Amino acid sequence: MDTQKKLVCAALAVFKKKGLEKTKVSDIVKQAGVAQGTFYLYFPSKLAVMPAIAQCMVEKMEARLKATVNPAAPLPEQLAQIVESIFDTVQKHRDILAFLYTGLSQSADITKWERLYAPLYTWLKEFLTRNRPLLRNGLDTSYTARIMIGCIEQAAEQVFLFNKIDEQETARQKEETFVFIEHALGVR
Repeated sequence: MDTQKKLVCAALAVFKKKGLEKTKVSDIVKQAGVAQGTFYLYFPSKLAVMPAIAQCMVEKMEARLKATVNPAAPLPEQLAQIVESIFDTVQKHRDILAFLYTGLSQSADITKWERLYAPLYTWLKEFLTRNRPLLRNGLDTSYTARIMIGCIEQAAEQVFLFNKIDEQETARQKEETFVFIEHALGVR
């Protein structure tokens, strides 16, 4: 594992353990087993690690989508798989996402968010383009991909980050999200 990745993993472990506010750079480098000066070769502050953590989360979400969505399935089933995949990723990594949003909102790095999400947007845009004959006329795949990711992720966060987790509530939220997406796309 390269040094930058080691620092990101260490930061993640320490943030989980101590929280964002109580974590110091010295805690991160101790966890990573590197000198404090090494940290500053890669990141100017502890908050500067946030985009790298966000990028890891986007990579996890993209990998999960690619592993979950069956291109041979009917389009409605694929859409349900997309919703399920994003909900699962948010649930599995809800602790990371909670402090990630806090950290990004405290730094100027929130402006990098769209760039970090670009691979997800590209994947979904390509998915929509492949399925264009089954979707409503005039659909702009670029905008729709960004809106879909935001909509599904926000719906999952409402269940897993802001409320006590309830299986029935989760199932209802997934179903409503799926129906909303299906109608918005005008699936034929």
